[in-house]
Amino acid sequence: MVEQATIQLPGGGSNPTPSLQYPEKAHQRLIRERHALEPDPLIDEKRALAASLKNGMVREISKSEAKKIILKYEWLGNMGTTDFAFGLYFSKYLAGAVCFGRTAGTKTAASICGKEYAHLVITLNRGACVHWAHPHSASFLIAHACRLMAQKGYRIFVAYSDPAAGEIGTVYQACGWKHGGTVSASSSFVWTGKPIAKDQYWGTFKDGKLHDERNIHHSIRRGYRIECTRHEKRLQMIQEGFEFLKSQPKHRYVGFYGDEETLATLRTALKWKTFPYSKRDSQNA
Repeated sequence: MVEQATIQLPGGGSNPTPSLQYPEKAHQRLIRERHALEPDPLIDEKRALAASLKNGMVREISKSEAKKIILKYEWLGNMGTTDFAFGLYFSKYLAGAVCFGRTAGTKTAASICGKEYAHLVITLNRGACVHWAHPHSASFLIAHACRLMAQKGYRIFVAYSDPAAGEIGTVYQACGWKHGGTVSASSSFVWTGKPIAKDQYWGTFKDGKLHDERNIHHSIRRGYRIECTRHEKRLQMIQEGFEFLKSQPKHRYVGFYGDEETLATLRTALKWKTFPYSKRDSQNA
């Protein structure tokens, strides 16, 4: 991908320049295409049911149920800070899952529509659909799940799309969410040696997979005692053989759900500057 130039904005957002080139396909689409090659004796029945979204039903599911989809299809390969999960069903078959959790700190929540509405904010942090699902399953699932979350008292939904995964936020655009520019992503680290399933000191970090640097926060504590600073731990890891990689800026989106009066109030209160949607030459994500 061509490196993205950005203009930093107040409040942490930035305006992406228009001359960008994105991969033709997002990571999740590539994963779906790969799983589509796997044998499934029930595939004809599943595809017939998923041929129309009129057959689809969205309901709250357990975290363990959501894992069946998220760990198999999602770019990050983990559940993140999932507090609520919803699934899209076609009859008895689970075709997609979306997860909601805590935002990246209280400052993020307050930065959207102000402190007055910060308690209404929640992050859509994971989501994926199976290869046989209806082409518009993702937007259908997100829209219905957010309406169900609105019944729990949440009205402002934040989501991020990661260019490293070939994502530009097409599904959020389909849902009519506002594009809030880009924000700097945290760096990641990877073990460059031979993968080790379980290291006595470093745990599962030596698995050869990319880990968000924020994982260091959990490794510097021993109960309530802080063992060392994050910077010191980073230096230790570099000496051990870990490599740190700077992540590309992520696109951020915000969606509002609720009655017309609530929607009008929140749209007026929105503090983020919004931008035109990013596009790719070929809409394959």
